[in-house]
Amino acid sequence: MENKLKTLFLKQSLDLLGPRTSFSYESGIEKDLLKLFKGKASLYELLVYFEADYAIIETQTTSPWLESLKSQPGYVDTMNSSTSNVIKHNEIDFSKYDLVITHDPILGPWIETYKKLYPRTLFAYILAEHSSWQMHELGFSYDLYLDHTLQSGNNVVRLPQALNMLFPRVPNTIRQMFGQQKASIFADYRSVGHFISGGNNNVALTPVEVEQFFNENKFSLPTIKLSETSLRPFMFGGSDDNGVNYYSKLAHSKYFVTIANRVGQAAFDAASAGSLVIGTSKSALHSKLCHPDALLSGTITVEDVDNKIKEFENSQSMYENALNYQENYLSLNCITKPINDLNKAWKIKTS
Repeated sequence: MENKLKTLFLKQSLDLLGPRTSFSYESGIEKDLLKLFKGKASLYELLVYFEADYAIIETQTTSPWLESLKSQPGYVDTMNSSTSNVIKHNEIDFSKYDLVITHDPILGPWIETYKKLYPRTLFAYILAEHSSWQMHELGFSYDLYLDHTLQSGNNVVRLPQALNMLFPRVPNTIRQMFGQQKASIFADYRSVGHFISGGNNNVALTPVEVEQFFNENKFSLPTIKLSETSLRPFMFGGSDDNGVNYYSKLAHSKYFVTIANRVGQAAFDAASAGSLVIGTSKSALHSKLCHPDALLSGTITVEDVDNKIKEFENSQSMYENALNYQENYLSLNCITKPINDLNKAWKIKTS
């Protein structure tokens, strides 16, 4: 793997994902950093992978997903009161960085100016919500759009361009932090919602419904309880221990069940923690990450999932083969490929 680029990750103050304070990365902060994630732990491994500095800027652009969040009672007040070290984007010295990644193309209105001022800095963005296609207009002049849905180009050939890139992963860090005592099944909240609703992936769940589901449906191995935070809209209102609890659950899960038809980032969280992912063939990403033996298709029932797990439990070679397949894909596409591609892009930018 090539040398990593000096990286800054940038988000807006009203953006729910990620820590709510700006910081400079230091070696050894990995566990404390995870405690800064309330609700979703998305972006955690990306920050550790790049050893990225992290800056929160004032909210000056918007998106469909952000407007939905702002309409939630108490959302804006909570974010404003719990977010610190917010700076203005024009106060940042981008020349300190080889790579700047923004959550959504939030520098869009000023990106042409910044590219002229900092010709050796590579400016890239990821979409906070891949369905917010409207945001691409703001990102048109960025150097790179990093497409985690893999609907773009696989190789860096020019700048600007859209480039396929799964979120980078740090499985060694996760496994060292949490260990590998695996004896349980973790079904994500979308899968539980899928089972309860008979296939409606967008169903809202209550703690009572979830408890009833697990009381009435017994699996071959013990099951891990869903957190109340995961059942809330947008996972808004999480606490300091959400990220740690989430990865701890994954680390203790031998199997991670994610069969609702979504893009599939949670599957990669689980793979990074060393859980074998039971996915759905309807997901393009599951079909890449998972061995064919670990994919289910058609109308998937609780019995289908449990029977598949029984197959793995009855065949150590089948289990190891599927896990090795998953590990190889993770290593090539979430550890080696991201930095190699970005180094190539940076060389194009600076040549």
